[in-house]
Amino acid sequence: MGYDGSLSTVTNVISPDSRHVLYAVRLIVERQSIDNQWQSHRWVIHDLVPLELSAGGGLPPSNDVQFQRLRQPSDDDSGDLLFTAEASLDLHRAEAEAYAENLASSEPAIYAVLRHNEDEDDSGDDEIDIHLAEISLSPYNIQDYEDCGEDQVEKLPLQGPIAKFVKEFVEIHFKPEPFIKRKRDKARNRDQLGGADPRLRRDGDMFQVPSDRKKRGEYH
Repeated sequence: MGYDGSLSTVTNVISPDSRHVLYAVRLIVERQSIDNQWQSHRWVIHDLVPLELSAGGGLPPSNDVQFQRLRQPSDDDSGDLLFTAEASLDLHRAEAEAYAENLASSEPAIYAVLRHNEDEDDSGDDEIDIHLAEISLSPYNIQDYEDCGEDQVEKLPLQGPIAKFVKEFVEIHFKPEPFIKRKRDKARNRDQLGGADPRLRRDGDMFQVPSDRKKRGEYH
């Protein structure tokens, strides 16, 4: 099962013309066993569910969130290895250029950063050794995590109601500066090419090689 962006519980109170919006989502990950002597399992994104919209307070949300079991273990273990965390996608008009860059890319994406737990990040469940460090729509923001190379950065397709909202948000808030071609200053260019300081001008060929011969009576 993969993310298709089809599930949504979006309120109409918040609109794309709001300056700062938090788009809550539920991220579901799966712990998969692998045959590797150095690593017993891996984490993959199972699904992402859009939730509600809310007004932002001007500051980015804290998306450092621990995963919890989606459901308790049972005889049918098909869902026992699914874990979930809720966080918020941050949309601020000051970052509209980054969202526009994301939409213009060949694969518009939602970026999720999974990070291995430290001792102080103990979730209380031995099977959960990661947490959600960040979820973002900004490729600029996520570049720092990719450059670091210590975290697992996953890209989910930006589609469905989230993509629709982001496109409308960018159309309203992203105002690219029009390109203005600079006009050449002809008088200034003429001075730079041939109009040197008048005090240094001389008659005749400016490239004339000075004569080594002294004129008679030139020096006393």
